[in-house]
Formats: sequence, C-alpha cells, structure tokens
Amino acid sequence: MTRVLIVDDQPTFRRHLRQLLTCAGLIVVGEAGDIPAAEAQAQILQPDLAVVDVRLPGANGIEGTPRLKSLAPDLRVILVSAYHDRAKIFRTAAEEVGAEAFISKDDLDLHVVRAWRK
Repeated sequence: MTRVLIVDDQPTFRRHLRQLLTCAGLIVVGEAGDIPAAEAQAQILQPDLAVVDVRLPGANGIEGTPRLKSLAPDLRVILVSAYHDRAKIFRTAAEEVGAEAFISKDDLDLHVVRAWRK
C-alpha cells in the first residue's frame, strides 16, 4: 500500500484530500501544515508519496521538495495548488526540483489519485 504524507496549511483541504486518498486505497500516514513539520514527519514515517501544496507559510512546496526528498530518498512528491492559472510555471518548477508532477487542486479526483498507487 502507498503511504502518503499530506502537506498543506489548510485543514479543510487536508481533510478532503485524506478522504479522497483513503477512498482510492492509499494510506495517509501523516499531515503537516508547513515544510519543517513535514520534514520531521518524513524522516520518521518514511512515506512513499508526499502531496505538497506549492503555497505554504515559510518555505514553499517548491523549496521544500528537495528538502523532503533528502530525508526520504525514495519519496515521490506531487505538488498541488489552487492557483491553476499558474499551472505552466508550477509544472516547470516541479520538474526542476524533482517532483513527480504538478496538479491543480481543482483537478484532484478519485481517478487521478488512484494513479498514485504503487
């Protein structure tokens, strides 16, 4: 089963994503509201996948991706954002920092998250 860490500063979105991931057969092992909290959890939990918001307080998801991957070498990172009008910029940045993908929060559905299972 794919073990997931959710990193987003909005508790409502974290709850929604947790439900979606669980319905898709993934296991949510932790949640964090910023990169430092995510780093602590990634080091301990060693998740398979982190779903990370691009816009976070302090270090953003783009800056945080290499930091998380250094703590959990096999970690796959999916960057997400509600700012779908910047998708092209975020996709390029995601690729540059080693994230597996960028997806708009509006496009997250059961079909999409099922594809994240490994």
